[in-house]
Amino acid sequence: MARSRVRASFVATVVLLACNPDSGDSETDTAGTAGTDETDTTGAATTATTATTATTATTATTATTATTATSATTDTPTTGETGEPVDPDAITYYGHVRPVLARHCVACHTAGGIAPLALDSYASARPFAPMIAASTAARQMPPYPADNSGDCHTFRDARWLTDEELALLADWHEQGALEGDPATPPPEVPPLPQLAGDIRTLTMPTPYTPNAKLADDYRCFVVDSPAVPGTDMYITGFDVRPGDPRIVHHVVVFAPRNAKAAADAIARDEGEDGPGYTCFGTAQIQADIVAAWAPGGGATRFPDNTGTKIEPLGKVVMQVHYNTLAAPGASDTTEVDLSVASEGVTPMLFLALADTGLSLPPDQDAAPAGLTTTMKNAFGIDVPTKIRGVFPHMHTLGRTLRLDLDDACMLDVPRWDFHWQLLYFYDQPLAVQPNQALTMACNFDTHGREGVTHWGEGTGDEMCVAGLWVTE
Repeated sequence: MARSRVRASFVATVVLLACNPDSGDSETDTAGTAGTDETDTTGAATTATTATTATTATTATTATTATTATSATTDTPTTGETGEPVDPDAITYYGHVRPVLARHCVACHTAGGIAPLALDSYASARPFAPMIAASTAARQMPPYPADNSGDCHTFRDARWLTDEELALLADWHEQGALEGDPATPPPEVPPLPQLAGDIRTLTMPTPYTPNAKLADDYRCFVVDSPAVPGTDMYITGFDVRPGDPRIVHHVVVFAPRNAKAAADAIARDEGEDGPGYTCFGTAQIQADIVAAWAPGGGATRFPDNTGTKIEPLGKVVMQVHYNTLAAPGASDTTEVDLSVASEGVTPMLFLALADTGLSLPPDQDAAPAGLTTTMKNAFGIDVPTKIRGVFPHMHTLGRTLRLDLDDACMLDVPRWDFHWQLLYFYDQPLAVQPNQALTMACNFDTHGREGVTHWGEGTGDEMCVAGLWVTE
């Protein structure tokens, strides 16, 4: 099958593939059964597909496509009588594909993980070779919305397949998803980043059972802050330990900016039944983001001995996005580890560029929003600075976001996904002068809206934001 046909025929099936709530983060049964029997695998693929979230537009067509893809692949011979591939020069799972999946996929695609299917064995990966080829070619998997090709900078710890890896996965499918030699030694995979030093843990006050009537439940929990009066405390890194990895899709930690914001969070918590409060998008208070986590990446360490200061206000807010389809009725007690320091740290500010006046007309493919400003005009900064990282943010209508410094690209997000909001720390910081032009451009798909969409915190509102992590 030609590669172009792979992309066209199976693009609808990529919703099965991992760590994407729009891809049905729901079927852990699939992860446990895929590949154990060819007939059962087809059923698992169909089950995983039909369990997609409400936001997945391709659900209705995916089940049939997944079955077709499975049949097409499993009917193909994989090895010769000796267990060696029919063509000794062919691309095989053990010789070529397993190392790529181990580096980029199996942290999520494993039994009991957030992904709907396992890819950690030949038996489980082979039936999904068409979908692996299609979803990676479209750069929907691994989930990394920003461009890390080098055309617009590169980022630390990026989940980014090289062009050679993309071609290898496509060739493996086209050649019949051959097995190769099972005796091939397993690949050496670098360990995930770990935290070090002084570690403080944020813990949810009580277990929370997400609302099973919602495919995606966003909940904020008010937890004790590690900061104490009289001591400057900086967060230098973070890691998340999900209580139930099947349902915890991402976690964001917000630090209230002042005492009123901390009191507002407590009031919201007390104003709703059960642990925490509903918080689509943000924490619904004046707060800065100090951590943002998604599955599969390990700990995040801020670059070059930098850290963001956390004020001793008593509380911080931990937002957890639950994708409930994998385990309806399951409860969760997620914890966040923060590495902290009080000295030897370069302070890093979180500054937000925001088009608060956005006004999006209905029925548009690409309704624009954005602004052009400078560090001096936007933030009153009249000295040279370094931008260490960016946190882009839109809601569910968002499609693309781009930042430029003068005429040079700073960040390009060509495939915005509200459910995959990541921090992007540059491999090399960007030097910025006070009067250089910063331009932010967002585009939104407003089809289905009957009226104008404005800036706001609600599910029907939108945002065009780029949070900048800045040092002197």
